[in-house]
Amino acid sequence: MFGWIKRLINKTVSSYDPVKPKKEVISLKELKNKTKKQLESIGRRMGIELDRRLSKSKLVNRIKFRAKLRRRK
Repeated sequence: MFGWIKRLINKTVSSYDPVKPKKEVISLKELKNKTKKQLESIGRRMGIELDRRLSKSKLVNRIKFRAKLRRRK
């Protein structure tokens, strides 16, 4: 009686392919060409909250510092 439900669930589960996010590699030159909003979103993906009131060079430096800490681990 419940065979059709099992088949339906098996089809949906087997067709599910989780999408793994690709790690984006950004160079220093690319960081300097980004806007403050883009730098803020990059920082959030790295796990830091950046304040857009700071200068662009300070935002880039904070992102670089966090990247160096990640490489050490």
